[in-house]
Amino acid sequence: AGELRSVGLGFRAFDVLSPVEDWGLRSGEVGWAAFLFHRDYRDYYLNKGVAGHVFAQLERPLRVALEVRREWQTSLSARDPWTLFRTNQTWRPNPPVDDGHYLTFAAVVTLDTRNHREDPTSGWYLRAEIEESKSNDVTPQAGVPAAVRAPIPTDGSYRFRRAFVDLRRYARVSSSSRLNARMLAGGWLSGDPLPLQRRLAMGGPDPMAGYAFRHSACNRDIVDPAFQGTIPAACDRVLLVQAEYRGHIKLSWSYDPRDGRGDDGDALIRLDGPDLVVFGEGGQAWLVGSGPGRLSSGRFPTPGTWLADLGLGVDWGGLGFYVAKAVTVGQPLRFTMRLDHRF
Repeated sequence: AGELRSVGLGFRAFDVLSPVEDWGLRSGEVGWAAFLFHRDYRDYYLNKGVAGHVFAQLERPLRVALEVRREWQTSLSARDPWTLFRTNQTWRPNPPVDDGHYLTFAAVVTLDTRNHREDPTSGWYLRAEIEESKSNDVTPQAGVPAAVRAPIPTDGSYRFRRAFVDLRRYARVSSSSRLNARMLAGGWLSGDPLPLQRRLAMGGPDPMAGYAFRHSACNRDIVDPAFQGTIPAACDRVLLVQAEYRGHIKLSWSYDPRDGRGDDGDALIRLDGPDLVVFGEGGQAWLVGSGPGRLSSGRFPTPGTWLADLGLGVDWGGLGFYVAKAVTVGQPLRFTMRLDHRF
């Protein structure tokens, strides 16, 4: 109800395959990578349940929402969809998750002052989410060692809190260039350890394109046969900083038997050019607390453990081709094709 300052109420029932992580590559990019090249950039689990939410558009750029969900989450066996290329290769199995019914309360605040949602050149974007979940029948995977997480209680008292913040700034430097920056942080906040389906990792086409898929995933100590062939995301938290400079390359061509100009003075046939993108990224995914394999005993990893990369690319209306190189560890040059802007 309402237009400028609207309020709303929603309800949904679902039976879907949910991704373990959906904050990196967009769903369309993941789907095309799988269909065309047999590339597997997500893990999935079966998620059934119901949810209800209320929201209020307090001002045009500011939205607040509250949601409650009742979900039944279970592990999903590997599937073998057909692909255009490499169809004879075996798909990576889905790692097992911590099965159970989860009751989740979530609050989301979104602030969006961008001048364009798909191709912004100025403005701010902020999305902050905090959620609290509990389960009275969780079945933890026995193959997760104490080096990765403490035992999950099975007496009906299991409860955890998780948060995620995505902050972006878009600024025009000149008529043909702009500077974009992003800070993303999220993961475990308090309570019992996160279930496997809510854990995190870093590395791959997005973010940290200079590193291999899930280069930092905190899964080195997971050797149980139930995880054989998988690359589980097992970290408690992630922190990421991205910056990019975009310089527009204008290309135009026109033909007119008279003077090559239209009535409005613009070229009759115009070919808009691409953006030259120079970017750098830094961040890390880590386990909270002290002990073997843990990067920090505090809230953040120490600066010496951060991953970083530099890259160069061409973005033509969202279709981008990039090359990136890790600068903190030895990695080869990595090539990435994107179907949308990086952020």
